[in-house]
Amino acid sequence: MAQNNRNKIKKAAVEVISKKGFFNTRMQDIADEANLAVGTIYNYFSSKDEVLSYIFKNEMQRRMEYMSELKKENLTIKEFLNKFLTRHFSLLAKNPHLGRVLVREKDFSRGEKSGEIKEHMNSMINMLEKIFEIGVKREEIKNINTHLMAVYFFGSMQGIIEYSLTEPEIELLE
Repeated sequence: MAQNNRNKIKKAAVEVISKKGFFNTRMQDIADEANLAVGTIYNYFSSKDEVLSYIFKNEMQRRMEYMSELKKENLTIKEFLNKFLTRHFSLLAKNPHLGRVLVREKDFSRGEKSGEIKEHMNSMINMLEKIFEIGVKREEIKNINTHLMAVYFFGSMQGIIEYSLTEPEIELLE
């Protein structure tokens, strides 16, 4: 029941924050969208900053789990990245509200939750860096600064999402 409510709150928060923006969203708005009492939301999250951090944590963990599954398949780096991006963009094409939140709201939480969101995003960058290190070791890609490449790749993913969500070319994500 607890995890079910957390996911219900997450889904409602994504919907509301996507439409109103983080600063204009109130906990009551999230409660209304989730059909829960605002007090119920406070049983799970102390603030909307914590809700936003939970969204990022949950979504980055989902992607990290998928990347871990792909690593077991012993794919080439090109195959790995193609499979990962196909799934990542497909998920966001099905839920553009989530894409908007992940791209637009990453910088809007305050205090310690802002640091948590950055940590969640950095965990994905670190995983990408390890993937690029494997590619260098296997000589599938030239010897590059793998951290810089991971940051560049992650930023490019965000740019593609932002462009696709603001332009009629949303098919780019499919």
